[in-house]
Amino acid sequence: MIDGAIDRLKEMVNKPFLYQNEEVVILNYCDGTGDDGTEVEIYLNNGKVLVFSMFDLASKLNRFRPITNTVVVLANERLNKVSTVNPTILQDLRNLVLQQIKDVNQAKQVFQGVNTVINLAKTELEYRKYLDTTDPSK
Repeated sequence: MIDGAIDRLKEMVNKPFLYQNEEVVILNYCDGTGDDGTEVEIYLNNGKVLVFSMFDLASKLNRFRPITNTVVVLANERLNKVSTVNPTILQDLRNLVLQQIKDVNQAKQVFQGVNTVINLAKTELEYRKYLDTTDPSK
């Protein structure tokens, strides 16, 4: 059980995760620390060092959520909220976002880009509504 958790931690090194709603990368770890050698130190890119007992390491590692999956879910939820945009455009946007997430390791920036595109689409819709109300020929 403990060896399985250490193996899982090895696979997590140098990969981005969401931990406590913050994007982090596990830089490295050191096992066998503490007074009795039953702790693991995990070094994060934000300067924090997490110290976990080896006995509950597996459950603590579950707190690290893969960032790509989380961003895909959040991007889809955000795209679904723009219901008045042409469905073909929405599908193209969704495909573009998913491809960008696969191509780029900086999922946070991709998600911010999604928000920008959606806000631009909403602004365009509001502008069209405004033009429709001010057009004297209608």
